[in-house]
Amino acid sequence: MENQGSMNGSTFEIDGFTIGGPRTFVIAEIGNNHNGSVELAKKLVDASIAAGADCAKFQLRNRAALYRTAPGEEGSEDLGVEYIQDLLNKVELTNEEHREMREYCAQKGIAYMCTPWDEPSVDVLATFDVPALKLASADLTNPYLIRKAASLGKPLILSTGMSFEPEIEAAAKLVTSLGVPFALLHCNSTYPAPEGDIHLGYIKRLQEIHGVIGYSGHERGTAVTIAAVALGAKLVERHITLDRNMEGPDHAASLEPAEFKSLVDGIRQVDQALPWTGPGRQASQGELLNRENLSKSVIAARPIRQGEIFHEESLRVASPGQGLPPYRLPDLLGKTAHRDIRAGDFLYEGDLTGERTVKRTYRFPGYWGVPVRYHDFQQYLAVIDPDLYEFHLSYRDLSLTPAKYLKTVDCKRLVVHAPELFENSELLDLTADDLGYRQRSIDNLKRVVEATEQIREFFPAADSALIVANCGGFSMDEPFPLAHRAELYGRFTDACAKIDFGSTELIPQNMAPFPWHFGGQRHQNIFMMPDELARKAKELKLRYCIDLSHLQMTCNHFSLDFQEALATLLPHSAHLHVADALGVNGEGVVIGTGDVDWPQTWEKISAYPSVSFIPEVWQGHKDHGAGFWHALDFLTELN
Repeated sequence: MENQGSMNGSTFEIDGFTIGGPRTFVIAEIGNNHNGSVELAKKLVDASIAAGADCAKFQLRNRAALYRTAPGEEGSEDLGVEYIQDLLNKVELTNEEHREMREYCAQKGIAYMCTPWDEPSVDVLATFDVPALKLASADLTNPYLIRKAASLGKPLILSTGMSFEPEIEAAAKLVTSLGVPFALLHCNSTYPAPEGDIHLGYIKRLQEIHGVIGYSGHERGTAVTIAAVALGAKLVERHITLDRNMEGPDHAASLEPAEFKSLVDGIRQVDQALPWTGPGRQASQGELLNRENLSKSVIAARPIRQGEIFHEESLRVASPGQGLPPYRLPDLLGKTAHRDIRAGDFLYEGDLTGERTVKRTYRFPGYWGVPVRYHDFQQYLAVIDPDLYEFHLSYRDLSLTPAKYLKTVDCKRLVVHAPELFENSELLDLTADDLGYRQRSIDNLKRVVEATEQIREFFPAADSALIVANCGGFSMDEPFPLAHRAELYGRFTDACAKIDFGSTELIPQNMAPFPWHFGGQRHQNIFMMPDELARKAKELKLRYCIDLSHLQMTCNHFSLDFQEALATLLPHSAHLHVADALGVNGEGVVIGTGDVDWPQTWEKISAYPSVSFIPEVWQGHKDHGAGFWHALDFLTELN
């Protein structure tokens, strides 16, 4: 039932598209810009598809029914009417040519729509099985044509140009009574329309009259139409032409193909930016990263001994924002410190609740551990006895001597996470176009190998020393063409061949489609798609670090089955980052609150005891590892 819609005025369907939903329906109005040529009409359909339009629309007239026969001498019509009729004589398609265009659109996979200007044209379109009808602004005041169009039982779209508000209200009331779903389009019927005459804010008033509102634009450029979407237009219509200088009434107010594509791209950006789930304002993952780095926390202004009362003079506010936010400082005053706190240490929620860090014991089918930095390694050593530690290195850590921070342990595995960011704000990218940049990434990964070998001296019982790395293959503004992926993998392979990994093993990390790099979002091109990862593992003899959060976001974005993807990748995995995710940007959310089906997931993971894991909870180390303990407790319940 592709053409049936809900009668509540909020959404309905046209050719499989939900009109009134989160994705704006974009109509490329070909109208008569084909200039009477089927060949040109097909080129315009192709251009509409290439630009990203959802629908190609035409116009159909029965001239005998549409225009009167003027009494008296020839030439008695007004000049404007004569001009329009003369042009129509040159540019109209026949009924059979319209049928041919309907079939062409079906073959090309774009929705076809047409505007009948008279009742016989409605009868013609009834034989095409069109998914909807569009009525021009000129017919908003024509209840006879509206009734005729509604008699097909198809959704209607009505433009409101040239009309007064009582006429709009009357038309909306009439269509509602006829029982077909419909949309009203705000419109100024001048070609091109001066911006000052468009009154775009009237869209808000139209939303009070009816539930589904759109915009039909005839202005120059794309900005106003994109703004209409931001104001709530759920479908938009713009004329498309191959050449704005062609003869005809609509070419001057049309967009050429490159402009139309720019319009659609802008609309799709707004479609993504508009949704708000509420309640209140939610911070994005990128904002949370920047909040940690840029905002401020409550810290100890001087050493505070266990049992001491917190006073204002013992606390102060400073960056970064990894502890209690400044507005929580008054909540600490008068409370007793339950631990020794060094000058400069963050204060956490646990300092408010008095919760103490206790020795923790966990048992899992495979090797488990937690992520650490040099400076907090011995803190974790005091409270857990894991199978492994995963050292998350910064580029500054590469210049440190590990012996100053470590002690010998009998862990079964060592994992080191290479820095993502190096000197001069360069991300590690073994696939970079710039040869100098690529060589610096190679040199930096060599430094990571050296550091890992030094750390391994403190892990004599470890069966392996795994280096997790985000190996690159990202782009700034848009994904690379699919054909470019083979070259990126080739560069990665060549780069690895220049590195002596010694007793270590590089395990590239799978990535999400839109990775966050220190608060900024990019596009990922390789080390992302599950089947591709499995194929490259065999081809390049690789094992991976599979981040479940990244995998879930990839599956969400590309509509893949997460459980199938995980089953595909586990045989090629050495190590896991166990984390949850929401949507395509909610990375590392509290485990159990995201999209991952944990009972199924943990059953699959438990079948691979040789694959180690850490809980990769975003900011899980805060408050003495509170996020890690929550995640490990959660996973224990699944055993």
